[in-house]
Amino acid sequence: MDDRSDSVEDKQEMKAAAGRSAAQGGPLDSLVAEQGTAEHIERGEELAEGLPMGEAPKGVIGQDEATPLVSIIVPVYNVEEFLDKSIRSALTQTYRHIELILVDDESPDDCPKICDRWAEQDGRVQVIHQSNGGVSAARNAGLQEARGEYIYFMDPDDEIEENLVERCLSAMDNTGADLVMFQFDTIGESGAQLESSYKHNDYDESKLLTPQEAIKLQIQSEINGYFWAFLAPRATYVNQNFSFPVGRKIEDMARICNIIGESKRILRIPDVLYHYRLRSGSAMGIISASNTSDWFQAAEDREDYIRERYPELKSYVALQTLNVLGNTDFETIRQNIVYGLNIDPESRMKFKNRVQAFLDDLEGADLSEKVKAFVDIFKSDKEDAPDSGLATSQAASR
Repeated sequence: MDDRSDSVEDKQEMKAAAGRSAAQGGPLDSLVAEQGTAEHIERGEELAEGLPMGEAPKGVIGQDEATPLVSIIVPVYNVEEFLDKSIRSALTQTYRHIELILVDDESPDDCPKICDRWAEQDGRVQVIHQSNGGVSAARNAGLQEARGEYIYFMDPDDEIEENLVERCLSAMDNTGADLVMFQFDTIGESGAQLESSYKHNDYDESKLLTPQEAIKLQIQSEINGYFWAFLAPRATYVNQNFSFPVGRKIEDMARICNIIGESKRILRIPDVLYHYRLRSGSAMGIISASNTSDWFQAAEDREDYIRERYPELKSYVALQTLNVLGNTDFETIRQNIVYGLNIDPESRMKFKNRVQAFLDDLEGADLSEKVKAFVDIFKSDKEDAPDSGLATSQAASR
């Protein structure tokens, strides 16, 4: 930072020198590590457990130039209670040639200070401070700065296994895959493992998939729409001018097929490498008008990509989407959309047009009675619907 004193800059240079010395097997590392520890004791800061001061700076990790750099991108906002554990799990990877990009999205708590402190302790950490723009904006900023040959996204309140990066790269080398997906479990706020059963984890052997096969599984929700559940080359993102949709919460579902679809070989391995933390107050745990609206927009984005890139799958996507909606409690959905969400006429018409596009793609396929009922609801004209506030109140009182 620009306002550092000369003494702090000197200490930072000593820590960088320690990293270079460590990479070269020199004796300076232990000396500077001691001075770095003394500095933190003097400032009343606790040294990160298991991470020595003077970690090698970016580009000097004790690896040869042929070793791929992996960029781990973490959007950070309002997670001070969990951030240290999350960062530590990334930096203690058995694969050391990484850069950790922490994007502080103008977090109102102590997260900015925590990020800066880790950057001072480990030269592989880069911190971006930006005005609040949401998860998508933070991820986009990190992706723009990433230098790694491979990209991995993780969330700031979750934790990863220490061999995640090594395991994925090894699997790529052994199979020729250019995207590796893995399993995950759920932990509570205390870190205790919680019982969970995800369709995403319903396999026990490694399996290679074509992009078409993986897209079908994603549409069926057998592959979850989480960017933290796979590692992929940076080229997959850059070559298609990729970006997350800013201002929306269902960003993963909106874009995951873009990455799957631009891959050549997808490998699923039965290793639990990610620990998803279930906590109160998380954005996805809140049912709201914006979340529901974002879900429909994400589904539309996903389908638009598939219709353009893999037109042979458009009938499959249409049928699966209508089946999912038709097998849901569509009366509840109808009340939320028509009444509770106060959708404007233009958005309502856009959704009805999307349903009609699905029907056109199916070309008269035999639909279940539930799907037919769902389609009838949203094809009907809602301009004469009763006052939304009254309907919402009535629905809430049931």
